[in-house]
Amino acid sequence: MHTNRNRQRGQFLISALFALAIFASLIAVWASIEISHSEEGSSNSQGAALAMMGVGERGFIANVQGGSVTLPSNPYTINGVNWLKAPGCGGLPGNPAAGYVPCSFTGGRYGPSFVTTITKVAATGQVTAITGFQVPRPATGPDNAKAARVASEIVKATLAQQTLPINGVFLQAFANSPANATAQVSPSLANTADSGNVELYISNSPSQDIWLRVDGTNQMLANLNMGGHSIENAQNADLTGYIHAKGTEEVDQGLTVNNLPVQANAGVRTTDEQITGINRFASQAIYDAQVLSGPYTAAGGYKVAKPDCSQANGGAGSQPAIYAAMQDTGSPSGQADALFDAGVRVQDMGTWWLVQPNVDGTVFTLSGTQKGNSFTVTLNKQLVPVTNVQNQAILVELKCR
Repeated sequence: MHTNRNRQRGQFLISALFALAIFASLIAVWASIEISHSEEGSSNSQGAALAMMGVGERGFIANVQGGSVTLPSNPYTINGVNWLKAPGCGGLPGNPAAGYVPCSFTGGRYGPSFVTTITKVAATGQVTAITGFQVPRPATGPDNAKAARVASEIVKATLAQQTLPINGVFLQAFANSPANATAQVSPSLANTADSGNVELYISNSPSQDIWLRVDGTNQMLANLNMGGHSIENAQNADLTGYIHAKGTEEVDQGLTVNNLPVQANAGVRTTDEQITGINRFASQAIYDAQVLSGPYTAAGGYKVAKPDCSQANGGAGSQPAIYAAMQDTGSPSGQADALFDAGVRVQDMGTWWLVQPNVDGTVFTLSGTQKGNSFTVTLNKQLVPVTNVQNQAILVELKCR
């Protein structure tokens, strides 16, 4: 009895430990999900704050460009976010009374670590502001990847704010790129030392405008997504890359390919084409040839159907044509002693042609007359038609012209 009681206690303890292990696993999964949601919410909040920083900097840059604000130095570097506020709450003395950002603006979690450098090019009047900070991370270890992920989420949230029509927010934001970068580094080329870097790039350059201007004074910085819509009423296109048309392509006034040959994997359908190497058109060629042999038809010749030269079937010409020549006259054995001439006659019968061989043979005979002691021999020649030669052959070629 005592042994059974101990065994039951042991089984209970094992079951309890197993249950505790499952519960601990569920707690870890739940905690991971909560941390992920917290990070996502924090990244969105930080991205919105960084976009607000961009709105304030855009206003400051506009005044520098207009001349109402002079940079204390060029370049000018300043920390945090207070410098954009009203003078009464820590802003620069020359700021507007309402400031470029509200007095309550903190820049989010990383606002105090913002470092902004403003540069003006006197010759062009271009003003650029670069604000950067770094998501905290250790020197090595898996948290590098976490910092890089958080930086990417912050930048994604920042760029999403550009859809808001606030004060012309012209900005770019980069994640995990080197300090003072002017473009986003591809993730495949990112340096581990730059993991967690976040940079806000503000400029009065026309090409930093989120809108593509109709007067051509700025250039696109990313791909143009047409959303399934068409481009209409365009005149010319100067392209340097690859063109892939998933639908049909129609060119009204000629297509010129200067270097490589044209490759059409599924064939080419055209009414005609010119081969400049021989100065001939494809429609001038013969594409249908046949040899007629054997017994004649009842009409005394061979019946040949005309090709379809309608434009609906892609014919280069609308008129059917036939070319016929004697390939083999055959032997006139039994009907003539020798061949005299041979030819082919073609008659148009509407939807078909009657092709008739025309062969003439020569029959020789001898005749003699006797007059006294002299005897005269005469060679007689007679032309006869050869109408039944089994090994005769006629070459017939058909085309549209």
